[in-house]
Amino acid sequence: MTKTKKFLIIIGSIDLLLIIMHLIGYYFLFLKPTGYLIPIALNIVTLAIIGFRHPRINGLLVVAGVLLGTAIMLVHAFFILIGESSYKKITSPNNQQALVVEYQHFTLGETTYSYNFYKTKFGIIGRELRDQSIRILVRHAGKPGRSQAEDILGMNNSEWVGEDIVRFSTNDGIKELYLNPSRLDEKSSTSPEPDSIDRNTSDFELIDSNTIEQFIEKAEQKTDGDEISINGNIFVTRYDTLSGQYWIEVQNPNDQAPIPRQQCSRIVRNEERQYYMLEECTHKWKYELYPITSE
Repeated sequence: MTKTKKFLIIIGSIDLLLIIMHLIGYYFLFLKPTGYLIPIALNIVTLAIIGFRHPRINGLLVVAGVLLGTAIMLVHAFFILIGESSYKKITSPNNQQALVVEYQHFTLGETTYSYNFYKTKFGIIGRELRDQSIRILVRHAGKPGRSQAEDILGMNNSEWVGEDIVRFSTNDGIKELYLNPSRLDEKSSTSPEPDSIDRNTSDFELIDSNTIEQFIEKAEQKTDGDEISINGNIFVTRYDTLSGQYWIEVQNPNDQAPIPRQQCSRIVRNEERQYYMLEECTHKWKYELYPITSE
């Protein structure tokens, strides 16, 4: 086997490993701040050297490949730059495992802080705790920054409850992270549904379901500023062009509507419940918004 083939096998194996790890939620933590810039650069340099040294490969094709790879790397670097992610490691009292917090914020009138979590033992490879990300909406909190993001989650005052649970005293109350996913499943199976509300159809103000469907469509199209009023709450579609994130702003005029002010990800049609559901909200995972059967 030639040296060229050996290098290609090594590079291909590294790429395949990174792809598989990404799909199953594992990451090399030292690569997180720079994303995949280092692997991309390694691929470009290695393939360029092989291409220039190979007599049967046209040099212009190699140059074109290098330019294309560089363009991809620059685009990737741009998204990393505007994301402005920061990282903090929280180690358990006996140093047997740790939690790495990835956090960032974006501001559009209000500031939303996003937190992703990774479980790790040796600080090299981390497993993403999927479905446990936290978003916290803050109003009039001054200029957002790294220290403020840490204070809002309560990173410096985090508490380890045993070996598998980390408790944060956040601006939105107590939040618990389960490093063992089975513990989270047990909690979910024994806890009552948080979104169930004991009320009947007569409690809702009448609204055309087509109006709700049109609002959902506009939200999915990342329209900014479209509004709809349901049962006293005003829902406004928001889209931040820099971060590429979109959400639904929930307004509560005079604090008399049933759903408090916050941000949510989307409104969905739930055929099983026969309700339009407001999902992934700041204060609660989801709300029953409006019956599908009503006209």
